[in-house]
Amino acid sequence: MQKTLFLVAIMALALGGCGSKTRELAYKKVQIQELERYVADLEAQLAAKDAELAQLRAGTSPAPTFVTTNDPAPSGWQPRDKDVSITLSSDILFKPGSSILSDAAKKALDNVADTIKREYPGAKVRVEGHTDSQPIRRSKAENNDNWDLAGNRAQAVLHYLLSKGVAEDNLGFAGYGMVQPVTPNSSPSGQAKNRRVEIVVITNK
Repeated sequence: MQKTLFLVAIMALALGGCGSKTRELAYKKVQIQELERYVADLEAQLAAKDAELAQLRAGTSPAPTFVTTNDPAPSGWQPRDKDVSITLSSDILFKPGSSILSDAAKKALDNVADTIKREYPGAKVRVEGHTDSQPIRRSKAENNDNWDLAGNRAQAVLHYLLSKGVAEDNLGFAGYGMVQPVTPNSSPSGQAKNRRVEIVVITNK
């Protein structure tokens, strides 16, 4: 954004003798170019999410399985220190600004709950909510800030796992807001990666 404003300033100086209408036109053109790039990025993200959602609705997504390598595997369980975890995109689990689980989220969490009960009976499970760095706009009535949103989303996932038979005594949650990003928040794609829920199984191994 700073680069864009700098460019606009240079164009405005260069066109100083051409009148205010010319300067305004140049500024509008730069704005349009920036918006076109932003829309293209959003469309690419939407296409990827639509493909994920179609897989979930068709029931073709594989059930989570424990991953024994260090390769990134967002759709599967990963080692994390002495624990294992699975990361789920908030854009799949929730509508923007919402902490109400989507139907696609429930299907994914059914697999997660089954895996926890089958592979890690008796293990402690912590649900962690994370957001991007953008201030709350759409859900001000429900969330004061990103801390609230992260905590409310983590609670929603916790209650769903509880409803699917994960033992109450083993469950806990944490809302980390925007303070633990996995990638810089400097682009829409980076922000999307940071909007996530991590389910951590404390294995005590």
